[in-house]
Amino acid sequence: MSGSSRDEYQYKKLLDELEGIRGRNTELITVYIPPNFDINVVVSQLREEEGTAENIKSKNTRKNVISALRRIINFLQKYSQKNGSESPENGMAVFSGDVSDKEGKTDIKLYWVEPPEPIESRIYRCDQEFLLEPLKEAIATGEKVGLIVVDSKEATVATLEGKHLNIASSLTSSVWGKHSKGGQSAQRFERLREKALEQFLNRVGELANREFADDEELRVILVGGPGPNKNKFLKGEFLKKDVQDKVEAVYDLGYSSEQGIKELINKAEDVLEDLDVMREKSLVKEFLTGIVSDEALVTYGVEEVRKHLRNGAVETLLVSQEQEITRFKIKCGACGWEDEKVSNDESKIKNGVSQKSCPKCGEDELEIVESKDEIKELCEMADQTGADVEFISTETEEGKQFNNAFKGVGALLRFQMS
Repeated sequence: MSGSSRDEYQYKKLLDELEGIRGRNTELITVYIPPNFDINVVVSQLREEEGTAENIKSKNTRKNVISALRRIINFLQKYSQKNGSESPENGMAVFSGDVSDKEGKTDIKLYWVEPPEPIESRIYRCDQEFLLEPLKEAIATGEKVGLIVVDSKEATVATLEGKHLNIASSLTSSVWGKHSKGGQSAQRFERLREKALEQFLNRVGELANREFADDEELRVILVGGPGPNKNKFLKGEFLKKDVQDKVEAVYDLGYSSEQGIKELINKAEDVLEDLDVMREKSLVKEFLTGIVSDEALVTYGVEEVRKHLRNGAVETLLVSQEQEITRFKIKCGACGWEDEKVSNDESKIKNGVSQKSCPKCGEDELEIVESKDEIKELCEMADQTGADVEFISTETEEGKQFNNAFKGVGALLRFQMS
């Protein structure tokens, strides 16, 4: 996971919370503001929407929409007074609406976030649910993929990381079209043309080698283009071995320009989707293999993982996306005895506290005095010790096994503690 693990974890938690909110009618407001955009322009637009909302027939819906709009307007005005009139460098998303699930009770709340990656869209939407796709795309981790499109006239080399496309360079050739007449001149023409084509493909190979060689983060390379020259490029010795070995698939395309790169991405959709799953399965497989090894460089369970994080022994923290774990501090009101419990079920902790007496003084005055998000705490510890953090889905059998058999918390270790 890139950046602050804690921040990204909180970001995902917010998305989960927002995704679970449903309006009774079309009364949930979503506002996306592009990077460095004039907030006053957005406020003016929202005031116009507030005037339009006066025409909503349903009294409750009208009231909730206007209340949500006013919350956003007030927030943006305070934000601009404190931080200046421009939105943050990555833009911002603001959400507001009635989140109450009880009939007859209104609870207008506001949420806002600066996404980890720039969001260029400017959006206003009023619906029964919040619009979250742009934010989800901003955290689509994705593997780093090399892209090459080539024919006899031009070639483009690029990288794709998540949703972010970077065009490294484009080349054009001086290779002329095929000669139509026969005779010795045609043969000579074809020899010269083949030599020019080989020189051009060599230039493409040099560009790809500069871009992709020795890049440990690059998982696969996809190649495409119109006609047979993409295959000629791959069969020739234009790519270094470590680059050639990463070529995963070849596609027939209509273009070899930047448009061809986008066409290649669309055609390779299945391969790209499988990459994250492959990476996730590889991590869990390494963890499961370590469990049965005599020299296991793995550990699992909240307390064991916490101990290894504290001592800097964790290389990669693994957490199931399904896990929500809370650390509770319990205290006796009579003698001051304290203890901590970790659980993913708050009701069990509360019931246990209400049913048990203090082990030190025997009084029935135990109470929960503090609760903390344990996953967030583990992510903070990982950041502090330079450990990577990977969230494991339950969409694969390995992910399900990790979540069910190991309670969704484990670690790959740098070294084993004695």
